[in-house]
Amino acid sequence: MTQDKEVDKTADSVSWLETTFYGIGMLSGALFITVSNTYNNVFLVEVAQMSAQYATVVVFISRTWDVVSNLIAGRLISSTNTRFGRMKPWIFWSGILLIPVYFLSWYVPPNLPDVVKMIYYLLLSSLFMFLQTANNVSYRTLVMYMSDDENARNRATLIRGAVELVAVVVGIALHGQIVAAYDTAPEKACRLANSTDNSTNHRIDPEELEDVVSMQLSKKNGYLISAGAMCGMSLLATLIVTLGVKERRDMERENEQNLNGNFLKTLKGVVTFRPNVYFLIYDVCLYSPTVIYSGGAAIYLQYSLDLRSQVPNILLITVVSTVVALPAVGVLVDKFGKKPVYIVMVALTIPFLTGCGLVPPGNLPVVIVIIVCMGALMSANSYIPWTMLSDIVDAYQLQTNQRLDTLFFSMYLLMCRLASVLGQAATTVALVIGGYVTGECTQPESVDTSLRILMSGLPVGLSLIGLVCLIKYPITEEIRKENKEALDEMTASLQEMKTPVASK
Repeated sequence: MTQDKEVDKTADSVSWLETTFYGIGMLSGALFITVSNTYNNVFLVEVAQMSAQYATVVVFISRTWDVVSNLIAGRLISSTNTRFGRMKPWIFWSGILLIPVYFLSWYVPPNLPDVVKMIYYLLLSSLFMFLQTANNVSYRTLVMYMSDDENARNRATLIRGAVELVAVVVGIALHGQIVAAYDTAPEKACRLANSTDNSTNHRIDPEELEDVVSMQLSKKNGYLISAGAMCGMSLLATLIVTLGVKERRDMERENEQNLNGNFLKTLKGVVTFRPNVYFLIYDVCLYSPTVIYSGGAAIYLQYSLDLRSQVPNILLITVVSTVVALPAVGVLVDKFGKKPVYIVMVALTIPFLTGCGLVPPGNLPVVIVIIVCMGALMSANSYIPWTMLSDIVDAYQLQTNQRLDTLFFSMYLLMCRLASVLGQAATTVALVIGGYVTGECTQPESVDTSLRILMSGLPVGLSLIGLVCLIKYPITEEIRKENKEALDEMTASLQEMKTPVASK
């Protein structure tokens, strides 16, 4: 009997090479979404020269569509059945189609009115969101169809997480540095642009006008060159995960059985499951500040803190501090438990979020201290919720005898998208309320006020709500261990029942 189990385990194992290929696939979506979340707002209002009102429409509608796309993509993927598998066709085709859509999203059509630009970017953003969602759901769920072995899945998830962090660093660093290299003499461009728009007495030299046009075109080219580099890496990652990872068809049939019956009734059970209710609420509240920071930081640094030339460097420092702190978070979780560590890290983030809105303009050393601390503390958001989600799935299985990993995972992604909608929309709404003037290098004081509320007051309020829900989250470390022991006993009993049948 022991030999049979060892043979089954060997047959079910996944090689390190295949696991690595799976992890590399994370580059495809992570690069695109990282750059898009961080630079999309500033691109629309600064490079595409779109009014803040129209930019708000683009961001809000496309992000709302992103939330709906999770449900649509999930149902389409679950109904797919090809000889190549269920997940891999979606990973390949969505990954391939994402490349031209992403590239065109950074192209500025010449001589178009704002309303036409709005339609152009709205269509591309909506298509990008659907393809990104389909790619993300199918790719992340693929790990469920690679192996029955929990250790193999955990190893694949760990490598995927490491590659995702690398993608975030590479995306921020590469895009930021390329755009900065092509954003030649931004202060001179601002001065000349303002003089052409606002000065009635100053005679503009034709050579100065040519300089303005040349500088603006150079920055647009920087965005396109960066997009081309991201597309090349994404194509390579898509091919590697599609050709290098095997999707097991027998596991597709087994997992189909978990969703037999009334889907809406099952979905209602997942949504109303008490630990999941608290989990989803505090996830939205704690993830939204991260989205607000990534989406509004570039504009905030330019117009409130007067650190335009330092934007790429500051964003890179934030991401690096998150990556460096992540292993320490893992050690703390192993020693003290998930919930206590998460509560402490969220509580410690609040003073730094408050300080973010009080920093005087031009004070780079204080800004660096705040962003390093915030980046380190916010690393908890990229690790702990994923591990808590598995605890919720375990608790649900014990209560209902159903293991619905994919459905819980899809709901979690949907709420992350909802948080992204709120965060991205809040940034553009803040610009509208503050009276942001498109194309101006200096903005009214009201813009500074609205940006400080956006980057400090709103995240603090959301974090406090999320902290309360996190404290009320019912799965403590003791309950988690009890659930794990109960599941191990259940699995052992089922294995003993199957063994005599297999012997016959």
